[in-house]
Amino acid sequence: MSDLDVEAYKKGVVKAVDRYEAKLEKIGKELAPIDADLAKLEAIDQPGPDDKKKIADLRKQRDALREKADAAGLSLKFDLMLIEPPAKADPKELVKLPDWMEKIIKAKGIPLGKGVSIRPDIDFDFKAKKLKRVGIVIYFP
Repeated sequence: MSDLDVEAYKKGVVKAVDRYEAKLEKIGKELAPIDADLAKLEAIDQPGPDDKKKIADLRKQRDALREKADAAGLSLKFDLMLIEPPAKADPKELVKLPDWMEKIIKAKGIPLGKGVSIRPDIDFDFKAKKLKRVGIVIYFP
């Protein structure tokens, strides 16, 4: 019975992370061209007024996408908080869950090109059966 509980928990976590990954993938597709255009404009030694305006606009768009990514991170946190850790599971199985969860979450990182990537960041205390922290990490070169 407890093995079934652990498997059900794992399936719930995978579904929550998949939903999160889908949201980040959409954000990543929107962010890639913005980042490319911004890099081209920032490479100009002496940008004109129009270029400065475009740079400011692109930075604003990038910041808005970061906010969307933060909201997706909060959504993941709530999803994971709603999934109850298996209470009756064998302690030997519970000890394996943190490593498993870390591998699943890190594997869902999304590369966006030119060194930019997004990946989830999670910390779960399985002894206390509480979610400590969920967030996202956006890497820029």
